[in-house]
Amino acid sequence: MADLGALSVEPEERLGQEPQGTPAKAGEPAKSLRPTRPPRQVQSITLPSSDPAINTKIQKMLLSEVGPWDLAVGVGSDGFLISFDQDDPARATEASKHIVQKIDAALDSPCRSQLIDIRARDGALHQTVLATQGKAPKKAPAEWVPLESTSSKDKEANSSPKDTEPALAQDASQPAKYETGYAPMWNIRNEVLMGFAVLPIIRMDEGTDTYGHTVLGTSPTPSNLQALDTEMLRTQINTAAELLPKNFTSLLVSQIHFGTLSSSAGRKEILEIAQQIPPHMKGILMASIVGIPESTPASTLAQRLSGLSKYFRAVSITIPNSSFPVAACAATGATSVSYKIPDGPINERVLTEARKIIAAAKSARMLTVFEEVSDLKLAVALKKLGAVFITGECLGGIHEAPQNMKKLTVADVQSGPLAPLNHLTI
Repeated sequence: MADLGALSVEPEERLGQEPQGTPAKAGEPAKSLRPTRPPRQVQSITLPSSDPAINTKIQKMLLSEVGPWDLAVGVGSDGFLISFDQDDPARATEASKHIVQKIDAALDSPCRSQLIDIRARDGALHQTVLATQGKAPKKAPAEWVPLESTSSKDKEANSSPKDTEPALAQDASQPAKYETGYAPMWNIRNEVLMGFAVLPIIRMDEGTDTYGHTVLGTSPTPSNLQALDTEMLRTQINTAAELLPKNFTSLLVSQIHFGTLSSSAGRKEILEIAQQIPPHMKGILMASIVGIPESTPASTLAQRLSGLSKYFRAVSITIPNSSFPVAACAATGATSVSYKIPDGPINERVLTEARKIIAAAKSARMLTVFEEVSDLKLAVALKKLGAVFITGECLGGIHEAPQNMKKLTVADVQSGPLAPLNHLTI
């Protein structure tokens, strides 16, 4: 499992520029200008009227509402743009809602507003809608049809409202059915709930739930892993298509096994599914590559992942150990490296491994994800070392439905794990 609108965020060292310019004088349309990096969160506002008197009134209001280094400018006779200086999606979302509420309270008719997150990647700027107010959200194309498995076994499984995935097991020793679960991903550096990993799960009445590829049993075949990967990828895409019209803002992540990409048939099937992702949906989809052997050459890694990043907002690579070459991961176009915390007691060795990975990722200008973090104290220790994203039992287990992006502080988690939900919170 792995990161966020945030996995394409560059490390803070690349963003830590000193403010340039001076605040605008009273009455000017812009409060400040800090052109040292591209904007991150930008809000567009369209007023219900182009009346100059209303425009002037709202302009003065904006000057009193935006921060000292935010940029607010008029656009045409009925619009404004606000560029938030601080790179904080949660803060920008709260600020944009507050601004809309202030404008609506001052006018007879509601304004229209959209907040987008802008990121530079692969030599181009990519944007994601974080919030839309006062108008119908952008919906999936009318011709969109949920992706389905091609086998008759899949279709039979899809007829059940509870168990929507196929039975991939081939012998009696393997579990036969699973459902979809959503594991929360926490940007602990910025203390924001950023997204959810889409995982197969078998919930147990007694004992520990089974999730991930372990739902296939102790010795899954390559064909079973490929079928699981493609089914979860379809589920991820279909979930995004269903939730985007409801102003869904979190990232959705699906795992793809390296073995699937190492098979010509598996790689072909994954890419064929990814090619069906509509452009407007890409902004909330992420792929996490798992199961990479320790001895994998950099050239093989690059070949297996070639072309994958253009279909997703971000790609994360789960490395097998702290000695795996992180620079080779960066060369594939991935934006983060992920490391699974080993089972057993938490000791200095675990922190030493984490420190080594964080240093290598920082050198390669990548972000870090630490999976299976069961203890909040360990999560806080990882944060102090410079970790960015956290998953695991410290967040309260696997949910039955995803939630929207929101602020989630260490104190919030200390007061009680993030409660699993039975429905979408938006």
